[in-house]
Amino acid sequence: MPITQKFLNSAAQVSFTDSTAIDNFFSKQNMHDFVSWFNTNVANKGFWGKSGSRAGISMANDSKAHDRFNQLWSNEGIKTIFGKSSVSLLQFLSLQSIFNNETGGSLIPLTERVGSAGHPGIAYAFDKIPGLKRSYNTLAGNKTCFDLFNDSNYNKAFQNLALGSQLKNTTNAVWKGEVYPQAVGVSTNPAATGYVLEADFFKYRGRGFIQTTGRTNYSSIIDFVMKYTGTNPVIINMKTAWAQRSTNTDVLASVSTNAEWDDLFQNSGGLIAARSVEVHNSASGDYLGKITATNPTAAANSIRTMGKRISGGDTYAALFLNRVTQMIELL
Repeated sequence: MPITQKFLNSAAQVSFTDSTAIDNFFSKQNMHDFVSWFNTNVANKGFWGKSGSRAGISMANDSKAHDRFNQLWSNEGIKTIFGKSSVSLLQFLSLQSIFNNETGGSLIPLTERVGSAGHPGIAYAFDKIPGLKRSYNTLAGNKTCFDLFNDSNYNKAFQNLALGSQLKNTTNAVWKGEVYPQAVGVSTNPAATGYVLEADFFKYRGRGFIQTTGRTNYSSIIDFVMKYTGTNPVIINMKTAWAQRSTNTDVLASVSTNAEWDDLFQNSGGLIAARSVEVHNSASGDYLGKITATNPTAAANSIRTMGKRISGGDTYAALFLNRVTQMIELL
C-alpha cells in the first residue's frame, strides 16, 4: 500500500523530543518500546526480510542496544542531528530506517573496511578502483600523502611512528597519486605502517551510520567538538586534548589520530555519529528538513530522495522507501 493522506494528517500531529516520547508513542501499539514494536511487527518481514544475498534485519534488543537507541534519540542527539528540539514521526521513521539499513539493526557506528582482491590492506583506501570507489588520497578536500609527509605539523605528530624516518619529507611523487606503492607495506597494524595510517586517505575513510568520509566532513566535526558545551565526557576530553595542540581546525585535522576518531565515533554515545549525519545532511541539500507530510506523492518523493542522497543509487532509494512505507502501514 502507498502512503495515505489519512496517515499524513495523523502523523502531522506527532513529534518527539526524546527516546521516552518515541517509546511512549509505540507502546500504544501494545508494545513496551520502539525496538520491541519493530522486532515484533517489522523485523525480517516484507521488505525488511531476506531477499537473495540481502539479509533480513531485526534490531538488537539487549540492554546496551537500548542504551544506544536512548542516547541517539536523546534530546541532545535530536538537537545535534536536526538543529532543533523535536523530530516529526515521518522524520523519525525515515532516519531510523537508515540507521537500521546501515548497521543491520545494531545501531553501532561502523568504520569502513579496507582490503580487496588486487588492493590489499590500506591500498584499498588509497587506490582509485574504477566502477567501485574514488581514491581517498586525491579525494576533494583531502591532503595527499605527499602534502602531509612534507607538513611540519604532521611530521611533528607522527614522524616517530613506523615508516616515519623513511617517508617524512619525501620527494617521491607516487604519494600524490591514486596507486599505492605496495612495496612500502599495506598493513593496518600501526607497528608496521603507523606513519602512513595517519594520513587523510586512511584516517578519513568512512565512519558512522552513513559512512562520513573525507577531511572536509571531519573538519566540520572538529569544529563541533571544539565548540561543544554539553556534558558528554568523551567529547569533553577530546576537546581538552585537542585544545592543547592547536586552535586551528586544519592543523587539528592533520594531527588528530585514528585512535581519537575511533574513540569519538564508538564511545560518545552515538553523538559524534549523530553529528556526522547532520554534516552529511547539510552538504546534501537538507534531505531531512525536506521530509514532508503535505501529501502522499510529496512524502514518498522526499523519502526516496533521502535514500538516494545517502546511497547514490536508485535501487537503494526504492528499497528504503518501501521499508519506511512498510512501517507506516502498521501505524
